[in-house]
Amino acid sequence: MTPETELRRLKDVLALQQSDVEVVGVDQGADIAASLRAAGLGFIVDGLALMDVTEDEIAKAQIRHHPRLSDLLWHSSSLLKPTHPSMFRSEFVYRAHCRELLDRVAAGTPTEYGTAAEVCLAVLAVATVTPINTAAMGLHLRMWKLAGLPALGGPGENLPHYEAIAGSKIDDLETTARKKLRVEDRVLGDIRCCGQHNGVHVRCEYASVSRIAAA
Repeated sequence: MTPETELRRLKDVLALQQSDVEVVGVDQGADIAASLRAAGLGFIVDGLALMDVTEDEIAKAQIRHHPRLSDLLWHSSSLLKPTHPSMFRSEFVYRAHCRELLDRVAAGTPTEYGTAAEVCLAVLAVATVTPINTAAMGLHLRMWKLAGLPALGGPGENLPHYEAIAGSKIDDLETTARKKLRVEDRVLGDIRCCGQHNGVHVRCEYASVSRIAAA
């Protein structure tokens, strides 16, 4: 998904309206974007590095969740595709994106809807070109915290303030943003396994009995 697509989908609901009193200006939006870049702590420079990060997050998810979900989580790698250039530039953002999707797989909840990381990036895409409204700034801070991204410092400390004055609007905006950032084909289809994970023979629940016996 490109920043242009995000702007088109969300600009109307995130941008300043005449009725808004407190806003975040373009300069502040650029400052937040700079904080995001600084939070990256390392670039994902190529496909192999991306695969390493993906496999690491899957391994961590297998530890977080019940052992019976281990095979399902291993086969969920097809869901973990970067949807924004910043996911290549910021390892923390990509990891947050993976974590949320893997936790949804484990919980059996839909994986199509936008992740907290995707919402953060969408808000930033808007904030760098036009002032955003109070609820949009509150949404950004809420999603940043939910994604487990590094502390923002000054701006991040204002989340309780935004929740207090615009909590219900932020709730509605979060629902809208996640729906608008929906990736229709980000779903697990039928899972088939050859009985090997990374070249190692395993007794995967998605491998046929004949394949396991052959292994």
